[in-house]
Amino acid sequence: MVRITHWAALAARLGVVTMKLNAALALVAGIIAVGLILARVNGTVLAQPSPDGKAIFLLNCSACHRPNGAGGGPYPPLAKNAAVNAIDSAALIQTVLNGRTGPIVVNGRQYGGNMPSWRNELTDAQIAAVLSYVRSAWGNSAPAVSPEQVAAARAPVALSGEALFAIHCATCHQTDGKGTRLFPPLAGNPVVTASDPSAMIGVIVNGRHGPLTVNGTTYNGTMPTWKGRLTNADIAAVATYLRSAWGNAASPVTEQEVAAAGAPVSVQVGAAIFAKNCSACHGAGGTGGIGPALAGNPYVNVSNPTPMLTTILQGRGLMPSWRGQLSASDIAAVATFIRASWGNHAGPVTTAQVSSIK
Repeated sequence: MVRITHWAALAARLGVVTMKLNAALALVAGIIAVGLILARVNGTVLAQPSPDGKAIFLLNCSACHRPNGAGGGPYPPLAKNAAVNAIDSAALIQTVLNGRTGPIVVNGRQYGGNMPSWRNELTDAQIAAVLSYVRSAWGNSAPAVSPEQVAAARAPVALSGEALFAIHCATCHQTDGKGTRLFPPLAGNPVVTASDPSAMIGVIVNGRHGPLTVNGTTYNGTMPTWKGRLTNADIAAVATYLRSAWGNAASPVTEQEVAAAGAPVSVQVGAAIFAKNCSACHGAGGTGGIGPALAGNPYVNVSNPTPMLTTILQGRGLMPSWRGQLSASDIAAVATFIRASWGNHAGPVTTAQVSSIK
């Protein structure tokens, strides 16, 4: 009888333990279930917290565009900017992804600051967040941008070089590559068919301004810069097409060769800087006045631009120093413009060359 009572008590204690264990397991299961319910909405796992667009703007953009979006100096305002407020955000996304150079007019005023590419610096979600912030701040009221829109712009459907030429180049150079009275032919053009494509790539990347003689005929159209408007891969594709079309028989161009062309120097920006800061002394046509003529000036046309750049940076006689008043890229742009205008025929100047002069 004592033994039966002992086993009954033991069984009772085991039952209590089992009940407690089952209750604990039920509690854990409930916690997991609640976690799964909270982690899913309509069957979709919730994403990580969205990036803070305002914080990204203040960290990466406000130094140029100002914390209040008003811009300043060579950098345009984002507040009440028509491009920022456009319903279709595709162009704005491309500007952030690929950067932009060359003059831009916002609210009747021209700006010439260079916008860097953020393609490799920010994720799709971060770019979408900062653009959504910009498009809703300071009185702007445009639709938000999604990471999916940025992703689609980052990796667009590739076009062939021929298709890119038809879209972007044929209006000036004609579908048969023969050019017009303003724009030179690409068919049989020695720069296009040269064994070293770097000069041709440089023109596509950086643009060109001023007279150009091809096969004995002089042309005076303006070639825009395509850096930031086309990717390196697109520029390589269209350059390869030009070098193999209309009887041309030159080697293809690689994306790496385009990337090696470096940061663009915009001749259009240089022209605007010259008109604003230099033409009063040197004449709008480079013919001189208070300052010497720049057209046909041997000092301007030498292959090594260092003496000319030193004068611009340090001043000379009545010529003021522009160091600190113009950025290195702006000085490179205006020097490049001067060296390619009014019959001058010297090569472009890089920002690195300006920065190397102490």
